[in-house]
Amino acid sequence: MGATAEAVVAAWDRLVALAEQIGPEDWQRPTPCPESDVAGLVAHVAGPGAWQPATAGRFRDPIEALRASRARQVAQIAGMGGDVARPAQVGREDRMLGASCADLWVHAYDLATGLGEAFDLDEHSVPLAQACQYLLSLTPALVTSRLAPAEAGDLRVALHGAVEHDSALALRNGRARWDGSGGVAREHLVTGTAAAFVLLLSGRSDPAQLRDRGVLAWSGAHGEAFVRRARLLT
Repeated sequence: MGATAEAVVAAWDRLVALAEQIGPEDWQRPTPCPESDVAGLVAHVAGPGAWQPATAGRFRDPIEALRASRARQVAQIAGMGGDVARPAQVGREDRMLGASCADLWVHAYDLATGLGEAFDLDEHSVPLAQACQYLLSLTPALVTSRLAPAEAGDLRVALHGAVEHDSALALRNGRARWDGSGGVAREHLVTGTAAAFVLLLSGRSDPAQLRDRGVLAWSGAHGEAFVRRARLLT
């Protein structure tokens, strides 16, 4: 099992462990997940049927449904690749696993926040690293699609913590791409922890709140436009 696959399993384990702490009074607590309380969040991650009757007069345990979803994906991961896997197939599988890491890590944040648990926004976990790398791969397309031409421009993105990343988003012919040549002006900058970057792009926190917690900073017009508009969820 590769590093990304192991990170998905670890992300599932963290989420299930958090869910096992849910008490009867916790199900209606709000979470940062849009329009979801704790019950809705667990149902979303567990998949269809988490709260449906399993047999006449008896409802499924949503935590058991969550464990079952974990088991299904772990079994799926175990069947991936193989000795004859083609490079294109491996690339698709890695992207799928990266997306799973991002989804599970963000929902762990959602659930921990809903339950009032402390959450380290400077953590160095492997699931966070994989989640952040996946979102970094989407960032050029995100900037191209979300920012108006007047807002977009070359921007340095410097992250630390679970991921060490320092590169420029260069805008050429209306499309953004990563450029490591170091030619971007320093006044257009977004910097922060990997966790803050993932939460920012997933729409889970206002940029000012992340700045106030000391995990995100930005400067210049391009930095301002990025933190306000470059979101996967709006």
